[in-house]
Amino acid sequence: MPTRSRWSVLNVSFLLGTLAVAAVLVPVKAAVQGIHWSEVALCAAMVFAIGTAISAGYHRLFSHRAFQATWPVRFLLLCFGAASFENSALKWASDHRLHHQFVDTDKDPYTIRKGFWYAHWVWVMEEKESGLSGVADLQKDPLIMWQHRNHFLIGAVVACIPLYIGLATGHFWAYLVMGLSLRIVLTHHTTFLINSAAHMFGSRPYNDANTARDNWVLAPLTYGEGYHNFHHMWQWDYRNGVRWYQWDTTKWLLSMLSWMGLVTKLRRVSAAAMRRARLQMEEKQLRERLMTASPAVATPLQERLAAARLRVDAALASFQEKHEAWEAKKAEWKAKGHAKAEQWRLAKAEWKAAMAQHRAELRAAWVEWRAARKEVSTALVYA
Repeated sequence: MPTRSRWSVLNVSFLLGTLAVAAVLVPVKAAVQGIHWSEVALCAAMVFAIGTAISAGYHRLFSHRAFQATWPVRFLLLCFGAASFENSALKWASDHRLHHQFVDTDKDPYTIRKGFWYAHWVWVMEEKESGLSGVADLQKDPLIMWQHRNHFLIGAVVACIPLYIGLATGHFWAYLVMGLSLRIVLTHHTTFLINSAAHMFGSRPYNDANTARDNWVLAPLTYGEGYHNFHHMWQWDYRNGVRWYQWDTTKWLLSMLSWMGLVTKLRRVSAAAMRRARLQMEEKQLRERLMTASPAVATPLQERLAAARLRVDAALASFQEKHEAWEAKKAEWKAKGHAKAEQWRLAKAEWKAAMAQHRAELRAAWVEWRAARKEVSTALVYA
């Protein structure tokens, strides 16, 4: 007989209790007192600060080491992250690293294969004897270990900021309802949406080897975490929304802190690698569409697609290789203090000429790819 899941009394009581309290008190307050804009603003500020601490701190910094941060930044991220009441950064990172390592399998702590609601929050309610795994690097950090030992107390102190303001301004009841109870529920369920909705709804432009999806609707609700297909492809990148128009407040904040010198070594995948991944997915989707056509039509077009894609892929790889080699050479020359030497000027001129040739080859490869893609689309219309 299958074993039944045991429920964690503490987690079930907290998750359902905070939801029930907010579901009752917010409508009661709205009916009795109304809701003032300052209460909404305070709630939104707390949601944003604590959610950003999860996104930038628990997730991108501690789980994935996507950048490095100064002590004050790490301290604030740990303190506000604790106020999410989603466990310590150490335990959160342990679960999340397991998720990436075993995504969509039974070893995935919040696998979507068990259903939307399981991935969303049922997994939190289960009583599991899961220790720490794969976080030896974090266990060497005294600040992380301090937060791990005291995360509930730290979280309570930070989460009660609205209550301190309420006591000082005479709005304790209003800020208790809006700034604490409602805020806790919003923090939980926006975070949980990445485990559930971002593995069920959206597109997979970079990789379809797992269920992670890009979802622009989720991005504003989750501080940029909605571009989950990109994240699962390059989990070590400090960004999730890589295009300029993609909503990623965490990325923007980290960029600003980088300008201020408070975070360093922001890791990012190259544009060429992203284009190659998208190109491979586009070719795969076109080949799948061609399977509906007759072999006489599909076979030569599949061969042309493959050839065109390989040409673009090789051109992108070569372009990126030359660019990286040049950056390394430039750094070497600057270290030697020869940046203004005649040899440097000659090397720079040669590099520019070589890159011009590579750009020409890349343009020609893209022209060939677009022609092949158009031919496939036309053949499918008349197939």
